This record gives sequence, C-alpha cells and structure tokens, in this order.
Amino acid sequence: MAFAETRIRSLETARECVRLGARQRTIAWVTGLPASFIFHKVFDAQHRAPRGRPPYSEEFIFRSPLRVQAEASAFASKYRLLTTEGFVHSRALITAFKHYLSVVRSPSVSFDEAFFLVSNLDGIWAATTPSLDLGRCRRCGCTQILPRGATSQDRCPFCKVPHSDADTRTPRRHVPPEPAHASDKGDALAGLCAALEQRIRALRLERSLEALGAHPRIVATLTGVSGVPEGTASAAAHVAPVRFGRPINLLRWGVAINTLQRVQFSLLATVYRRLRAADFGPEEALRAAFVHVSSLFPSRSSLSFDRCFELVALFDARWGVSNAEFDLLGCPECHSRYLASRRDRAPPHCPFCALARRPDKYL
Repeated sequence: MAFAETRIRSLETARECVRLGARQRTIAWVTGLPASFIFHKVFDAQHRAPRGRPPYSEEFIFRSPLRVQAEASAFASKYRLLTTEGFVHSRALITAFKHYLSVVRSPSVSFDEAFFLVSNLDGIWAATTPSLDLGRCRRCGCTQILPRGATSQDRCPFCKVPHSDADTRTPRRHVPPEPAHASDKGDALAGLCAALEQRIRALRLERSLEALGAHPRIVATLTGVSGVPEGTASAAAHVAPVRFGRPINLLRWGVAINTLQRVQFSLLATVYRRLRAADFGPEEALRAAFVHVSSLFPSRSSLSFDRCFELVALFDARWGVSNAEFDLLGCPECHSRYLASRRDRAPPHCPFCALARRPDKYL
C-alpha cells in the first residue's frame, strides 16, 4: 500500500479514536503515528489533547464491580467475533466499542480501558504477551474474561449480577449530571473532528491531483496550502492564476486555440458548472470534470491538468483571478454550449459545428 494511502487511513483511524475519547498515547498505539505528529496534527492549539496518564491497569477487570466486569466481557466478546471474521485489530476495537456504547445505557468502560483490554487479550500494542483470555461460563454460556490459562468458572459476572437491580447499581465511576458548560466540551470535540476531517480530505485531494499530473504549486493552491504570505493573501486579485508556460491567448481565442481543444475546454467548463450547481466544491468539481472529459478523448490530444486549472480559474474567477474572462454561450444551430473569450477580437463561433462539418480535419 502506498505511503500516502497509509497515512490517510491512519488519520481516519485517529479521527475515530478522538471521537471515542481516546488519549494521545492510545491513538499512537492504534494508528502507529508518532506521538509528536498526533500532538501537532491530530490535536491543535484550539483542541488540546486530554491531560493525564491513560488508565492502563488490569485491576479494572477483576477488582471492579460485577457490572463493569460484565460490560468489559460483553465488549471483549464482540471484539473477538470481529477479529475472527477477519477485521484488523484497530477496526475491530473501534467497531466493538461503538457497539458497546450503543447497547449500554451508562457505560463504565472508557475507550482507553477497552484498548488496554484488547492489548492484553492479543498481546499487541501496549502488551508484549497475552495475559487475558476469553472463556464460556459453564452455567449460562456467556463469554467472560479470564486470566491467561485459567479455566471457566461455574458462575460469571453475568450470573452474579442481580437482575432486579442490575440497572440501578452504582457504576464504578459515578457520572454526575451534566453541568451547564459540558456542551462546550462536546462542541470542542466536534470542532476537532471537523478539523481532522478537513485534513483527511485535503490529503486525499492532494494524492488524486498528483496522480493527474498537477504541478506541486497548483496542488498547494487547490488544497489550501498557499505559498503566498498572509499579508498579501488578502489581495486576492493576483492578475493571473498560477500557471506554467505561455498564458491562454484571450485576444485570439477562436483562432489560436485549435478546434478540438476548444471542444474539450467547452466540455470541461460545462461539466464544471453542472457540478458546481450540484453543490460540489470548486476543487472537486475541477478534478471530476477533468477526469470525465479526459476519458472521452483517450487517444486524442490529451488535456493538461495545469492548463485546465488555468482555464477554469479564468472562467470562474477563482484562485487568483479577480474577473471572469470566459462566457459559456449556446449555439443556435447545434444547441451545444461553447466557451468564448470576452477579449477575443474575432466574433465567437461554435467549435462543435466545425467539428461536425469536418471531422476528418480535426479528429
């Protein structure tokens, strides 16, 4: 698997761990990302990492109330089922913990404790060797957590918990009523996950643009990593977009640009505008339009992504262009829509009509 794809998947796993309340050290074990990278990239100045050491201790399994032991056993049973079905350890941990949260009204096991439990079950991450095992109760058949090498007991935590007051027993950690400012923490967590989601989307976009042959400066522009200092970035009216080679000839558009390329550019602008109308972002609309139009002309003069970026910037007044330089006109004869430069000295004419009249010349 490519390094970029591995990094993206690690960030996606980190995002899930953050949503479940994981601490920095736990995220580092599960994702394999360096702790310094997590501190600076997963968390940031607005969303600080939780303080304190993670609650890694085997005591919470066997010295905690029966209700906590039963909940931990139920989680471990679901985790083992997922790994048996072929889930990787990190995905099985996250999925099993989400299931645990969905079925337990007042959860008593934190994500860090669930992580430590899994580590000791399989001898991975924070544990060098397995120290726990799973066995079935000989009385009720439920799966329970046992010390490694121990035999199943006649009664497990599920048998011992009184059914009459199972829901009213005080959990190991009493959860007080939510204070008035508790929503701030939820808002901060949501903001952190949104920021992480934005980083993941930017990485995926960067990888796809590089695969399409985009220049690094154009990739930086589309992913928001601008090389322009912040003091000058407010003057968004650079007179031209980021480009390479000669600029598009706006004064002699209908003559200097060959007919087939004008057809391709017109299709690109049409697809781009439709995607924008469907609420696609400009970067994703450009990428998708380029891929679609390129697939229509696989054996003919292929489009350059850098040139298409420049054209869309001039067409939609984006990425450094202050005023649109192109119009998308409708042809009264073939009913196609074609691009026409606002600065063209010659009257606009439809490239689709010319292509239909002389296909042997232009194809």
